[in-house]
Amino acid sequence: MALRSKLIIGVAATVAMSAGFWLSSMQQSNNDKKAQEEALAKARSNYSPIQGTILSPARKIVVPALVKDDGNVFTLNDLTGHWSLLFFGYTHCPDVCPVTMGAVAQEKKLADAGDQMFPDVVFVSVDPERDKVEMLGEYVQYFDKAFIAVTGDANLIKALALQMSVVYMKMSAGDNSETDPGGYLVDHSSALLLLNPEGKLIAFMNPPHDPETILKDFQTVVDQNN
Repeated sequence: MALRSKLIIGVAATVAMSAGFWLSSMQQSNNDKKAQEEALAKARSNYSPIQGTILSPARKIVVPALVKDDGNVFTLNDLTGHWSLLFFGYTHCPDVCPVTMGAVAQEKKLADAGDQMFPDVVFVSVDPERDKVEMLGEYVQYFDKAFIAVTGDANLIKALALQMSVVYMKMSAGDNSETDPGGYLVDHSSALLLLNPEGKLIAFMNPPHDPETILKDFQTVVDQNN
């Protein structure tokens, strides 16, 4: 009986030691994982404090003579003296454009409610063939009366888009050809483009666009440039 008791005690001690080692290993593993996650979060924060990219230095933009929805010429003067938020899209866009413009409109309401600064919003059409001046005005003002829209010669729009790393391409409407009046869609970049008061491109704000994130990221860029 004594021998058996000793064996039982020995086995119990071994199990206890093994359990302690396993728990210690698990705790160390969890600590290592947490440390890795914190390091990764810090690296991401150091890389870009916003959901997108801040340019340093800001990129100078040459603005071609386009046309605003009120019929007046759109120039660099429309982008200086204040912050501006540009989005390239088109009125026949079935999803990305209305969702993005809706998010920006909500962002503006949040800013107004909190008495916060908000950039001027400019919608640049990548479909000048169908987006006429009057149509553009009605489209953007549906989201907010202060928003403006810009169109013009296709080559001038492309010249502005290339400077801002915006790409777009006309595509077949496919199954939507019967319901789409023009018979085509335009695939385009979906980033919001932030310009500083000097009219220089300073940040790409990437999707998905959430009103609170847009407002937070805008304020982050402003704070970094004060």
